[in-house]
Amino acid sequence: MPKTLRWWGLVLTLAVLPGTQAFSDPTGGGIGGSGIHSGGIGGTGIHSGGIGGTGIQPGGIGGTGITALGVIQRFGSIYVNGREYVLSPQTRYSVDGAAGTAKDLHLGDRVTVQAAADGRTIAQEVRVEHAVIGRVTEVDAAKRQFTILGETIQAGKMTPITVHDSDQSLSFAALKAGDVVSVSGLDRENGHWLATAICRLYPADAAPARVPLLLRGQVDALYPDQNTLEVGATKLKVNGALLRAIQVGQSVVVRGEYADGEARVENVSPTALAAQDVGNRVSLLGYLERGMNGWTTHGVALVESPHTLYANGDAADMRAGSMVAINGEVKAPGVVAVESVTFSINPMDFDLPPLPRMPVLPPILHRPEIERPEFGPPEMEPLVERPELPDND
Repeated sequence: MPKTLRWWGLVLTLAVLPGTQAFSDPTGGGIGGSGIHSGGIGGTGIHSGGIGGTGIQPGGIGGTGITALGVIQRFGSIYVNGREYVLSPQTRYSVDGAAGTAKDLHLGDRVTVQAAADGRTIAQEVRVEHAVIGRVTEVDAAKRQFTILGETIQAGKMTPITVHDSDQSLSFAALKAGDVVSVSGLDRENGHWLATAICRLYPADAAPARVPLLLRGQVDALYPDQNTLEVGATKLKVNGALLRAIQVGQSVVVRGEYADGEARVENVSPTALAAQDVGNRVSLLGYLERGMNGWTTHGVALVESPHTLYANGDAADMRAGSMVAINGEVKAPGVVAVESVTFSINPMDFDLPPLPRMPVLPPILHRPEIERPEFGPPEMEPLVERPELPDND
């Protein structure tokens, strides 16, 4: 074979080899000290660039779907849990169950994305799901906390606070008791939430007589004889007929309104589980809770195995109240076989790829046009010689 053909054959062979990356951990710290440990798989490493950069390849099993529950980290299209989901003309939108549009999406919104992976990850449906909507009853500026419906909302220094139907941003100090706000966030249990986005719907002095209320959470207790429901830290009066349709431990969304200064519940409905379709991939971001049969998050049962990978920790770090990112596969409705767990994360920038660097082009210099004068020979006046006149002597 000619030398040139052998060289090109080598290039083509290298080009089609799958790219793998084996991770060594001489100090026990995992990938660059991040602490990824393999519970099996021979410690051979994982492929990079999967769901959330964990190496778990999405859309396997013949291009099955992906469900992601997290917060909007970046636009273009949208990034959730470190992965880009392309918004197409066919993408459907909803806000707390009502039809919406792409304009209803905001940075920090908690969303559930149903997507299909076929080369690119195309979002089929994006559901914005607020945690709490209602009147602020108390503000603790020093702790950056406020209370709605008895729920304690914790805002971080980088939590976006906006004004409804406006580009205006607010400081935390601008929030006042009586303001009506919507909160996107993650449930920390026992009536505490980490806010990832806050929107002021009405200032206290301009709120209408009737304003909406909404609360998501788990039913902690039912009091049929008192027509009362307890969700998180909140007890609410409800119509007795509503209580018959729900159970303790169920995840629900409570809707109603404030009228004459009182909270009135109009509807209590179970929330759809984030993991329902068997075989689908899932990417979940939330706080761990101890269920009756093991760990849960967002009402989804998490089943670990010897093959589960852990980043920034190990299996012993699975504790109630820990924020984690979970990747896995739905084995039964509401049950996920966990393939990876990542600890110690920031929901707003977890696993985000770096922004592409814009090329720096040299400045375009425009040289001014200079009109140069035309030089010609000088005009010379003819020399006139005076004739000599004869003397008259």
